[in-house]
Amino acid sequence: MIDSTRNGSSGPDTLYRYYPREVAAHVTLGAAAAALVRHDDHPMGPGESVAVTTACAALATRLGLLRHVVDPAVPAVPFTVWHEQLPAALLGTGTIPDRDRVVVAGDRCVAAWRRWATSAGTAADDVGGVAGALALGSWCSWATRSAAQARTRARYALDVDPSDPLARLVLGWCRARHGPAWRS
Repeated sequence: MIDSTRNGSSGPDTLYRYYPREVAAHVTLGAAAAALVRHDDHPMGPGESVAVTTACAALATRLGLLRHVVDPAVPAVPFTVWHEQLPAALLGTGTIPDRDRVVVAGDRCVAAWRRWATSAGTAADDVGGVAGALALGSWCSWATRSAAQARTRARYALDVDPSDPLARLVLGWCRARHGPAWRS
């Protein structure tokens, strides 16, 4: 057993100290999920945009959002890499999702990026979440077979954060002309 009291690390405070973005992403996941699949035509407000970009800062919560966008009956919970297989939807397999819901979610991800890009205080701390939101928006485009839009969104995400894994994945699929294989 490893002594967690050495080197000043102890208890839950360690989690908050070393992983603040992941904690914030987890806390805002519910609000982000609600904003992305809301059934109205109203644009997202500033708080909703912040919730989306904050929740998209961590890949685990972003994959939770992806599952929820595809099927709102699935609770928006972070993906657990040690206990779960990748969501089938990530790879474009499984039952075809509601196209309108996925399109709206993708557009709302882009709206969150636009709000950040046009705000006076484009903080460097927000980069991962903003790129994550754009990457999720690119996946939404890819999932609805809009390859050109997916490619554009993925490139913008990589302009914000060149290391974003979801944007790299979607861009690679677009370059390889690999589309989703949904079943009816």
